[in-house]
Amino acid sequence: MVWFAAMATALLGMATGCAKSDEDMQPVVNEKGLRESVQGKWRIERVNNKLCRSGNCTSVMYTGTMNDYFEFKADSAYLQRASQQGSKSVYRDSFKADYSQPNAFVLSNFGWSARFSVVHHDQRMLVLEGIYYGSDPSAIFTDTYYLYR
Repeated sequence: MVWFAAMATALLGMATGCAKSDEDMQPVVNEKGLRESVQGKWRIERVNNKLCRSGNCTSVMYTGTMNDYFEFKADSAYLQRASQQGSKSVYRDSFKADYSQPNAFVLSNFGWSARFSVVHHDQRMLVLEGIYYGSDPSAIFTDTYYLYR
């Protein structure tokens, strides 16, 4: 019995000693490189909006139109997409952009902010996952933007 306990302790020590944390395995894009790589106008292919409240989640998918885009600049971003409120309405918003986080950036305006992680990036496609919290702390919003050039 003592042998099994000693063997289990040794195996546990070896397993945890070699393990890397998620932080070690994440790709890192420096501030300047991320900012430069996402700058410009990106068309919106689709947006998956998910709301989770106390473990119950609902999702809605928005399909982009030809006039929808997300434009990123050195210190700001601009979003335009068709409004879901009316067929001829357009939703527009502008944000302050902070690119100082590794492989992510923060967009904010008027007390609202969201952290956007880069899920996929190449010259023609950009997938961003934005997470923010509502006034109810149990409400978590996740918006996944599929953008293309």
